[in-house]
Amino acid sequence: MEKLSEKQLLVARQEFRPYLTSGSKTLSKLKLKTPWSAFKQQLNTTFESLGCVGYNSEKKQLTATVNIKRATGYSGGLCTNGSHEYVRFYLNYQDGAGWEDMGVVGLNVHDIPTKKDCQGENELPMSYVLRLNISPKKKVCTVANLPTVRAVLAWNTIPEPNDPNLTKGTYVWSDKKDARIQITPLQFFIPNFPVLEMDDLLHAALLKPNLSLNTIAFDKPEYMLALQKVKQYITPKDLPFKELVRLYTKDKIEPHRFGYKLLNKIQNTPFTGNVSAISNLFEMNNVSLSDSLIHLNNLECNTNYEELICVGADYNRGALVGTIKVKKSSGYSGSLCSSGSKEFVSFWLQTEENCEWVHAGTSSVTVYDIDNIPSDGLFYSVVLPYNFEDLKKNCSTPNVLKVRAVLSWNVPPNDMNCSSWGNVVESYIQLKPKDSWHSIGPKLTVIGGVRVEDIGSDGLTKPGTFFDYYDTPVPYDNCAFARLIMVEAKTNAFAGQKYKIRVDNLTTGESNYLNKSFKLDDNSESTANADNEYTYYGDATNNENNIVARFIPGNNDLLKITLEHLDGSIPDSQVIQMDNTIPDLTLDIVNYGECSHFVKGSPITGSFSVEETHLEEFILHTSLTDVAHHTIASGTASTSGDFTVHTSSTKNCGEISLTARHRVILDSKRIYPARNIRKIVCLKDPV
Repeated sequence: MEKLSEKQLLVARQEFRPYLTSGSKTLSKLKLKTPWSAFKQQLNTTFESLGCVGYNSEKKQLTATVNIKRATGYSGGLCTNGSHEYVRFYLNYQDGAGWEDMGVVGLNVHDIPTKKDCQGENELPMSYVLRLNISPKKKVCTVANLPTVRAVLAWNTIPEPNDPNLTKGTYVWSDKKDARIQITPLQFFIPNFPVLEMDDLLHAALLKPNLSLNTIAFDKPEYMLALQKVKQYITPKDLPFKELVRLYTKDKIEPHRFGYKLLNKIQNTPFTGNVSAISNLFEMNNVSLSDSLIHLNNLECNTNYEELICVGADYNRGALVGTIKVKKSSGYSGSLCSSGSKEFVSFWLQTEENCEWVHAGTSSVTVYDIDNIPSDGLFYSVVLPYNFEDLKKNCSTPNVLKVRAVLSWNVPPNDMNCSSWGNVVESYIQLKPKDSWHSIGPKLTVIGGVRVEDIGSDGLTKPGTFFDYYDTPVPYDNCAFARLIMVEAKTNAFAGQKYKIRVDNLTTGESNYLNKSFKLDDNSESTANADNEYTYYGDATNNENNIVARFIPGNNDLLKITLEHLDGSIPDSQVIQMDNTIPDLTLDIVNYGECSHFVKGSPITGSFSVEETHLEEFILHTSLTDVAHHTIASGTASTSGDFTVHTSSTKNCGEISLTARHRVILDSKRIYPARNIRKIVCLKDPV
């Protein structure tokens, strides 16, 4: 972008939306103060930029750290709608297939007045982390799977899909960053897998998909033995010290590196027997224990092997996230077929009020020896779900915290300072304002992927609704819901208490309580007792999203979902409109038959019909005319009719297709894909 003054930059941000919404013919009428050329350039990072890109293998989440650099320029304060930052992720598996669009996630940002931290420093930039769940391709552990992630950041505009090189969309206030990551290998691709022992158990699980394998095997000793046997097969093994010595001597890895876990133990154990055993182990393998201890004691905050480079917070889903760069091919306690080693990150929080550091917790990620590691390293994300509720304030009082992250390899940090192998990074994070709920009675927050206040009394979404999980806009108004319904609620205040979920079918008059087990965020199960009662989980680690129910109604009815406490408090309800029927489309062409049946330039006739309760639009179009993708008919209501296509005299083939988009949210996380039917038509020359 051409050089603009501070005042011009803020004006350009204000005029960006009018610029986008105006057509080329009306742009001159806007009389913008910002030069048009300023909006033609890309990747201006004056207000926001990408910090780190990484991957958390345990949660299967891509992460991107977005740094908000200024106090203003984000369309309003915390009590307003503000604006949005969007990040679209791509993966390239280095197999020649190119970039694969993985999806987009959003972040609501605001003007936050700059304050001083406890050390008198400006609380900028503020670091936000966006996370996107993916289902990556996997390989066996003998082959490293190291795809490249590309993150594309854009302010107030969603990056165009399938546009990794930024050739289609508008990327004025934007940034782009690549990073190599490591995908966890297949765990069940193992020799001698006990297929016979698992056969009955797997068969039972397929017949009862709502029950876990552990639940099915609970009262059958033969099933429990089979599960234990499988666990032994799929659990990677730690390499013994003798093997580490053999493996790393040739790689010239320092003994105080590969022996660090033992050396740390010998320095902290009160038992002389442990000291003697470790000393003998070093001596048996011709490794000097005293020299190793001397080298280790002279080592502090070493980042030769790994380095913590970013730390921030997930604004949407309450988590602290650190991004680690792994720099070498070996020195991590084994290959992908072993248990590898851990990179631990301990997080600390400091508030403006008391300037005291509070330990938020420690999390980790597993790393391995990987041959031919990329020259730029591999990037791993450590995620610690955290409940910020007690720290949140009203929107009139923005709350910015300082976060300190401490990296330590293979041994958890024991204080706020870096250990021998690792380092420390600090940044600023901003918390979402607290809502109006005051912990009195139950409170539903999200149903079907959108916040309950964005669902109308008719059970359909309101205009301007956002998907709650990824903070991206729902593309259509008045959407119904299909298939899996997730129900989220305020739960931390009620940890350990019982609740029920009642579903009233307002169409049929039927009513029932949910009683099937459902999965929590840590893959454990929440199971109802004989009285249809579930237990609230207040721990952010195992129920990060505060899920209180997952169920599949499987109908097209109007449902009222009610969260009931057992303490007599007033229940909380919300209605949703289901629509599990996909659009019914027909497309018939008169005399449609063998290839080259129609003559070039001759008309083709036919009929079509569209039937859908929540239809957004349908388009009947063809590529058989001189105009590419000529629209024959379109509309927003169910209909049927006849059509005529006047074919081109030069084209040899083309298609007639009917596409319908319906306003339905699928599985509580995305809009239902459009339905399309098409017919290929080949043309022949006139006789």
